[in-house]
Order: sequence, then C-alpha cells, then structure tokens
Amino acid sequence: MINSVVIGASGFIGQHLGSALVGRGRCVGYDLAESASRDFEIRPCNIARESVEFPGNTDAVFYLAQFPGYRAFPTGGGDLWAVNVAGALRAIEAARTVGARAFIYASTGTVYAPDFEPLKETCPVRRDDPYALSKVAAEEALALVDAPPICCVRLFGVFGPGQKTMLVPALASRIRDGRAVTLEAHPHDPDDRDGLRISLTDVSDVCRGMIALAERMIAGSDTPRILNLAAREAVSIRHAAEAIGRVVGVQPHFEPAGHSRTGDYIADTTLMQQILKFETTPFDAAVARALAPHAL
Repeated sequence: MINSVVIGASGFIGQHLGSALVGRGRCVGYDLAESASRDFEIRPCNIARESVEFPGNTDAVFYLAQFPGYRAFPTGGGDLWAVNVAGALRAIEAARTVGARAFIYASTGTVYAPDFEPLKETCPVRRDDPYALSKVAAEEALALVDAPPICCVRLFGVFGPGQKTMLVPALASRIRDGRAVTLEAHPHDPDDRDGLRISLTDVSDVCRGMIALAERMIAGSDTPRILNLAAREAVSIRHAAEAIGRVVGVQPHFEPAGHSRTGDYIADTTLMQQILKFETTPFDAAVARALAPHAL
C-alpha cells in the first residue's frame, strides 16, 4: 500500500498515474484548480507560487507539474523556472515535513545533448534550450537534498489515451487530414530514409515504472538519482506513421524534409531494465490502444 501525492494531477500523465494509484492506498492530487476527477481527489494549489501541506503519512510524492507556455521563452521564463525548479523545491520541503520516503521528479529525455546513439544517464546534457535547462537546474537542485530518497525520471515521448498534443496526436491529425508526414534525413547515412528514431513510450508503462520506483524507495532499496524511463524499442517516424495509419484507416504519405536531423531521441534503458525488470509495451500495440476511440 502506498499513500501518494501527485503534483500536476490534472495533466496527461498525472491523470493516468492517479488512476493507477487508486486502490493502492490514499491518493491525493494537487493542481492549479480543483478538479472533479472520477478516480481521486484533486486539491487546488499553485505550486509555483504557494507552499503546500501534504496529508500525514504520505509515503510517495510524484512531481509532474508542467508550465505549458515554455515554447514562448523568454516570455513566461520566470513561470517556467517557478514550476520546474521552485515548485519542486516547495514539494520536497512538504514531503520532508510529513516524512515521505520517496520523491519522483518527472524530468525529460530532452535534457540530453543531441546524438544518434542511445542516450545513457551519463551522457552530456544540453544548456542551450530553456525547457531542458530548467529541468537540468531542477535535477541539480534536488541532488543537494539528502532526504527523502529522490529519483529524477527522464521520460521519452510519452503518449496514450486522451492525449491531445505532442507527436502521436499530431501525426494522427496529419494522416487523417491527408497531409504529408515529413521525414528528416540522417546527415551521414544516405540509406536512412525513415526519419527521426524515437523511444515513444506508453503512458501506462510510465505509470508502472514510477510506482515500481516508489515502492523500491519506500522499501529502502538503492535507487539511482537519475533514470531513463522509456520504451525499450525505438521507432522511426515512418514506422510510427504507418502504425497510426493502420489504426485510423488512412494510408500515410511521406515527403522529405528540407533539412537533416541533428540527432535521434533514443533512450538507453539498460539501467531501467536492471532496476525495474519489466517489459514495455510494443509501439504498435500501444498506439492501437491510444487511438482506438478515434479510429475510422
């Protein structure tokens, strides 16, 4: 049993995680506004501006809060840092107060410098992108905290039922509308015509992984401070589009992009497999589940 708190509970991952935690113990969510979730209570809290008090006997805190306007930087830059960094520090302070034994921070695989090889937790990070930099700053700030145990999970290409934005819904929209899917070439491999390769990850696997990490931390087992949490397979944009096309009943068509890509977005999941020991959902099966309600 885990008594849990989910910060950012009204977001895409937060809703799925809260639902997955129901039945495992008490689950309380926090977000900007109170929400009538069908599964668990969501209390209003602006974590970027306000201190928060968690229920007593909270075992695990999951920090999933996101600032949606990060692409407009420098507009909203203060809010970006307030949510990703200051809010996380407010949450860890509240977690310490109630004696929580696990703190999971949702970071991102986009912190890594571009590369065509699978990205390990020890790979260089980038500081030339505002969103990535804010996540790196949060990871480094949390590394200075000695308790409770903290794991920053770097997520890759999360998708699933109910998602309205990001890559998979965008591809589905293009394919339904008959618009071409563009494929970026590899700058050094003329035979690579399938576009970006990416670890697209089923949200249910993300939830399973975060819960398993929390259970491990609560049990007192050693857990890395940084961990890639992603699908074990990487798929190309061509593969993803063709799988989506089969679900929605429309054959996608492709065109080359006017530029080459600077890297792929593939997680090295070696450490995840050693720590969590679970299989992730194959992309074709996951995307069929994600888009089935909208299939033609």
